[in-house]
Amino acid sequence: MKILKKIAIVLVILVGLGFIFQEPLLKLIKPSLNAFMRDFPESEFKDSEIEGSYAQTACQNSHVDFGESVRQTQSLDGEWLVEQGALDNNAPKVYGHTANVPGLLTDAIPRFNLVGLESDEREAFWYKKSFTAPNEASELANLCLHKAKYGVKVWLNGEMLGEHYGVFSVSEYNLSSAIRYGEKNELVIRVGAEHSAIPEYIPYGTDVEKSGWYPGLWDSVSVVYTGQYSIVRTKVDPDIDQGLAKVHTTIRNNSTTEATITIKQQLNEWKSKNSVSELVEKSVTIAAGKTLTVIQDVKLTDVKLWSPESPFLYTAHTSIENKEQTSDDRVSRFGMRKVEWKGGNGLDSKDKGFYLNNKKYYLRGTNIALHRFFEDQDRKELPWDKKWVTKLLAGQKDLNWNSFRFHVGRAPNFWYDIADEQGFIVTDEYHIFAPVRLGIPGMPTSINWSLKELEKEFIAWVQENWNHASIGWWDASNENHNPIPYEAVPLVRHLDDTRVWESGSYRAPDRPNDPLEEHPYKLNGTSFMNSNKKEYRLDDLDSFNRLPPMTDGDIFRTYDGPGARHHPYINNEYSWLWITRDGTDPVTIAEDAYRIMASGHELTSEHRREIYAYVTSELTGYWRARRGYAGIQHFLYLGKCADKDTIPADWDLKEASYTCDNFIDIPNLVLEPRWAQWAPHAFAPIGINIDRWAENIYQTGQEVSVPVTLLNDTYEDAKVTVELITADAKGNILTKAAPVELMLAALADNQLHIDLVMPKQTAFVIYAYLSGEGIESSVISRRKIGFDHPGIETRLPSKME
Repeated sequence: MKILKKIAIVLVILVGLGFIFQEPLLKLIKPSLNAFMRDFPESEFKDSEIEGSYAQTACQNSHVDFGESVRQTQSLDGEWLVEQGALDNNAPKVYGHTANVPGLLTDAIPRFNLVGLESDEREAFWYKKSFTAPNEASELANLCLHKAKYGVKVWLNGEMLGEHYGVFSVSEYNLSSAIRYGEKNELVIRVGAEHSAIPEYIPYGTDVEKSGWYPGLWDSVSVVYTGQYSIVRTKVDPDIDQGLAKVHTTIRNNSTTEATITIKQQLNEWKSKNSVSELVEKSVTIAAGKTLTVIQDVKLTDVKLWSPESPFLYTAHTSIENKEQTSDDRVSRFGMRKVEWKGGNGLDSKDKGFYLNNKKYYLRGTNIALHRFFEDQDRKELPWDKKWVTKLLAGQKDLNWNSFRFHVGRAPNFWYDIADEQGFIVTDEYHIFAPVRLGIPGMPTSINWSLKELEKEFIAWVQENWNHASIGWWDASNENHNPIPYEAVPLVRHLDDTRVWESGSYRAPDRPNDPLEEHPYKLNGTSFMNSNKKEYRLDDLDSFNRLPPMTDGDIFRTYDGPGARHHPYINNEYSWLWITRDGTDPVTIAEDAYRIMASGHELTSEHRREIYAYVTSELTGYWRARRGYAGIQHFLYLGKCADKDTIPADWDLKEASYTCDNFIDIPNLVLEPRWAQWAPHAFAPIGINIDRWAENIYQTGQEVSVPVTLLNDTYEDAKVTVELITADAKGNILTKAAPVELMLAALADNQLHIDLVMPKQTAFVIYAYLSGEGIESSVISRRKIGFDHPGIETRLPSKME
């Protein structure tokens, strides 16, 4: 007992000393702690690999048929039988549930308990589907699973056909030996019940903000029937400079003898189906069991460029023949467009940026965190409802967005089809968010991932998606210190030399013109992993030059080593003011931001929504104004948005969200009205921004030279008028300046100062109106002066008097 007493006394003394000297101790250990958190030791499984069933015969993009005449694609999407069970080879004898495919097993009927979480009730889920094969037999039949979680094993009519472990890649299974033509066939697919069902070195996704890792067949399932010579994949590289499409056709001889194959190419307009090329042919000899890629240049008779403003699409009809018999054909959709990133010398180089069709193109947009949305209690089966997704993406146009990032994880294939048609530049980001080596206990982590397995996943990802006109570049990871994705990029980028890679932005990019992402969260205080050196307020924004890199926290820190300033940058996260859908609370990590912004004041839901809309919209203009970034993308348009108090009792996952989107009604896609009102101003192609935040420069009763930046993201010069006024909270105009007219050049940014007399009252709003050519309705920037906090609602002046 005496020894225990002494130990207790020593512990009390140590705790007391720790409390007294906590600041010096923290300063002493902080560098070592931060270095430890950033440092990822080399994975012991770096070279580990396991055989999977990657698509090597026919399954690329088999979720859609754009007009094949020989190849037959039988969709198996729809209702399947499902049951829980063991992770073995013994399928359940009775299936008591149903679930839609594609989808997740959280939506099974009747529902299962604790889906995606460790449970003694199951190790796996089993799917079963009966389908009738065509009466006429084909030489080959392949099952195509476009994406499945977590690990799959496939049986047809009792015959085991293969396994696959990647959760973001298409897998393929040869059904030819087991299928019964003209009869019913029984297909059984086993998936792991949660992420631990597959080896820890498989890159199944990592996100420190996710808690629910739900299993299921989450993309389309189909059977593809072809002849014995098949088209493995096609890659259509548009060459707008020469007016042609370079079609790469990978063919496979699945027979037992050498064969001469003729590959034919024909280009057509997608909608009209009008031919826009001559028929191009080439014959090759291919050995039995071998694969060969053939490249053909196909000239277009009339080139219409694809862009977000004019998303014109073509198709390439590829067919392969042997002895004048067509064995397989594919119709691949593509756009005639050219995407580039260019670096440049100096922080403010005018050459740096994103280029579309040989012209600099400014990106304005948002983020979609679909895999976080999978955890949202309002999600249900909406991500697989094509009408809902079409409306969701179309709504971005109303906010003047031309681009978005799939944040931390790929989407089902049809999402990219819709983006192609509607016209967006898409950043396709892999499911890696690893800013620190330590993850949430029991949750996926990338620390043990295999480089070989990640390379295979990257290859499958690129090959499946490379024909999408909308995909502007590949994004290997988000806010990531793990070296694995940085090492994988140079291994796979040869597959697609028409796009660059963004690797994760916390280490050196692979090539000089590769972009860097920036997330300059200047308003989140200091407590979140020491992101900022002090608690910045709105006035402090005037002290930054807005030229990247601007993110310099201990953990969250954009690469700033040799050559960093040469790279182009995109700013695709910046506000940190997330609030729950009902507005009752900020998310936990945003509490400091609201405390700093409204110190000493109790905020209502309406206050928070006003703060969000006002500050985020004006921050958008702030970051756009110096042209340091090729694009500004709001975070975020769609994601998980849940407060613990509002999660329904029947939703197993009770974790609140780290961030939130701006919808107040997810099924009907209703945005919070204030944000819906002000976002179009912030992202206007021809826009305006009041350049100073500090209230002390706007002295009451004094004439002040108000700094304003004008932006023109379009390719047309515009004659515009700038008008500055002040008004009270009710919208009564107090003072106004003489209108200023000027010509705003294409792609220009103009800084000017306009003299405006400040009113003789303490609280007022400065409004800057921009109107003129190319502007449908006035674009507005504003500054609130003298109010208790930014959440005080103010009314727009009803008219300019």
